[in-house]
Amino acid sequence: MTIGIGVWAFVVYILAILVWMLVVKRNIAEAMLVGLVVIALFNGPADIINTLWTAIYSASRESSFLATMLFLMMAVVMTKTGIIEKLVELLNSMIGRVRGGAAYVSVCASFLFGLVSGNAIANCSTVGAITVPWMKDSGWPEPVAATMNAGNAGVGQSMPSCSALYLLVGLAEVSAVVSVGDAYVACLCAGAWTFGYRLLRVWLYARKYDVKPVPADQIKPLGKSFRDNWTSLLMLLGIAIPLLITIGPVADALKGIGSFGEDGVGAINIVLWVPIVVCLICFIVGRKNLPRSAGGWVDLLKSCHSSFCTVGGVLLFALAASNVLNAVGFDQDLAVILQSLSLPGILMVVLTCIMIALVAGPLSAVATTAAIGQVAYSVFVDAGIAPICAVVAFMICISTEGASPPSSSPIFISCGLAGVKDPKVIFRPLITDYVIPLLGVAVLVAYGILPVIR
Repeated sequence: MTIGIGVWAFVVYILAILVWMLVVKRNIAEAMLVGLVVIALFNGPADIINTLWTAIYSASRESSFLATMLFLMMAVVMTKTGIIEKLVELLNSMIGRVRGGAAYVSVCASFLFGLVSGNAIANCSTVGAITVPWMKDSGWPEPVAATMNAGNAGVGQSMPSCSALYLLVGLAEVSAVVSVGDAYVACLCAGAWTFGYRLLRVWLYARKYDVKPVPADQIKPLGKSFRDNWTSLLMLLGIAIPLLITIGPVADALKGIGSFGEDGVGAINIVLWVPIVVCLICFIVGRKNLPRSAGGWVDLLKSCHSSFCTVGGVLLFALAASNVLNAVGFDQDLAVILQSLSLPGILMVVLTCIMIALVAGPLSAVATTAAIGQVAYSVFVDAGIAPICAVVAFMICISTEGASPPSSSPIFISCGLAGVKDPKVIFRPLITDYVIPLLGVAVLVAYGILPVIR
């Protein structure tokens, strides 16, 4: 079996990122840029400038890039307007009294945030900024708090808020048999299964580390908490409104309006409108917490400048890298290798799930979908998996992005929030307690053992 240049390019790309981060000890955005430059050489050293320009320009024009930046802006708005604090306080009143309650709140907050944001970095930094210090104060060991925050980060990527879903369903082979509406509902079920596993993981951790409930004096009575914080639940309208006008009876009614019609409904991009609607809701609900002067807004923008540059750089370079990998034939070379293995169906499914997780670690969910989505879907279907289950299984696999060592950004963000100086100490538990079990969930969903609504 001959290994094509596309596969070698991917291997070198991963090594370049690891060396730049772990040996040179530079940040993830720089590492992604170095990796991009290195694999661009595989398309011809003499043509490297054109390769880089074409890849970066194409990546910057993708809706997924704009959507991610909008979701990041949404995370900033939700934090600055106090919506997240309200949500966490409400959840604390509901489940803070159980053993290890702060971690359960963290999982639930990540899940609710993931419903409106499919961005692992935004989820990790926004929810983690509140729940990680709180977990530490309630008795959770620092490395465990960091592990759970990174492990929770990708929960939204298995759900419809993740822009990778629309990229995957938009592929010709997929769109012929799976509609956006079917995929949307099925992925809500997938997100529920991964949410359930994360709750189970907290239960196991709480007993292993003998973590107590949140102290009673830190829990507001449920009735008072609901009266004070119920407005935080309005952010869920950010999902409901775009969904209602694009799928279902309301969408059908709008399609019948002459001046709007089917073209108007089709032009509404859920991925772009969810963060916009959520931001508008947060501005209205949390307007009292917003700056009152031009200087205050300038300070607000400065405070999130670093996050925007880092996340934007990581995503842009990851998307560009996926473009280069496709240009050098990575997807085709990988398909040849997988098809030449001649393994039983179940082994092909398991191997493909592992492959997706390995690719998703250094790349983003969207970049992973762009690079190998078509290949993985075809392997799943050829192995006897139903198309809708193949889509959902793929989404669960890419949701391991936030927990995949060593180059996943949420790992380093979580360690910073928890005060863990050496991120390598949480690599093993992330793999054994999150990545491998979640891949197991993906396999069970693929075979219908864990059902989804089709």
